[in-house]
Amino acid sequence: MEIRLKQLREDKGLSQNALARQLEMSLANIQKIEYGKAKSIPLDTLEKICLALDCEIGDLLVIVERGK
Repeated sequence: MEIRLKQLREDKGLSQNALARQLEMSLANIQKIEYGKAKSIPLDTLEKICLALDCEIGDLLVIVERGK
């Protein structure tokens, strides 16, 4: 599974700092999520991200086939 936060954020013209402020999250947490380093992402955080970026969960989280 892959998270497409960077692509969606950039499509909206938002910096990491701007998104962090909008979501009332730390920049470090936004970066962890964006770089795939977050151990887990709470459902309410995913919902807040989707609302902020005006996207669906399927736009944010994408299943990637490996090994083909």
